[in-house]
Amino acid sequence: MVFKKNEGQNFEKDCLEVFENLLQAYKKAAESTVWESNMDILIEKLTHFPTAPFPVELMSLFDYNYLVQSEDIDSVIDKALIIRERMEHTQRYVTINEKYFSSFLFPANTHLKRLEVYNNEGELCYLQKGTIRIKAKQLFRWIIPSSSPVKFQDIISIRQKTTHYKNLEIYYYSPIVDLSSTNPQDYYNFFCDYFGKVQFLKYFRSKEEVEVVPKLTESVPNAYETILRFSKAQQVLWVYFIFRLLGLKLRVDIGNSTLACFLCMVNGIDMKTYKNSYFYRLIEKAPYIKKDKNLLVDLEVIRLHFEERNFPTAEIEKLIVEIVTR
Repeated sequence: MVFKKNEGQNFEKDCLEVFENLLQAYKKAAESTVWESNMDILIEKLTHFPTAPFPVELMSLFDYNYLVQSEDIDSVIDKALIIRERMEHTQRYVTINEKYFSSFLFPANTHLKRLEVYNNEGELCYLQKGTIRIKAKQLFRWIIPSSSPVKFQDIISIRQKTTHYKNLEIYYYSPIVDLSSTNPQDYYNFFCDYFGKVQFLKYFRSKEEVEVVPKLTESVPNAYETILRFSKAQQVLWVYFIFRLLGLKLRVDIGNSTLACFLCMVNGIDMKTYKNSYFYRLIEKAPYIKKDKNLLVDLEVIRLHFEERNFPTAEIEKLIVEIVTR
């Protein structure tokens, strides 16, 4: 399949397919005794993200330009290809030099004499040396045969000594794209895979129902219904920035308990139970209530809500820029 411009209109559908495949794999694994008993480890295996500098840069690009700025996927891919050109000559290689003991006494390529591991800058990170040791007692018994004969191999032992000079960064590279990838379809597949995994993680971490592909700009009849349709995390961000508009700063001018009581009242929950509410636990960390990638999505939801009602959005945008530029 050759990627063509404007085929990105199917992007969310293709991401949903990745999500559903992951969900099916999870369900099958959860029913099997072969997989991990710890489901957190299982989910981490299913959603393993690359750690090499290039795909990390691509994921950051997607988080901001697609999720926050709502750019179309074609535009994000164009920017990804520009990043590739900029980083093309920054590929990292680990160099390993090996030397084995060579003698009729040893099988070939079995006992290391010297192992050197160099990083991309040519710096020696690890050195391993092999040393031949002679067992004196065994040698004596071999020279002067006794009732229990000794083989020559029993006389010799090889010890390995490893010296650590510098930490060696080992990255997990994406199987879909690398710095040699110039086909836009590869980048499209990479972003589908990434966004599908992000939504899968969001689905399992959420304490309530989550849309697989959130419709951030979906309109509803009135503001109150909109707030009730927000997730609990989004409601906490909403009330946090509402009080900021009133000139009240959390934990300086107003306490956590006040905001928790307010949200309990909005949701028809007994305010006396505010300390046991999920709102209270989130407010204690507000506004940093999630990991950066998931927080950016929720911040954009609240920013659009404020924008539609002509509320100032400077405080929200300031936090978005802070997270993206860390």
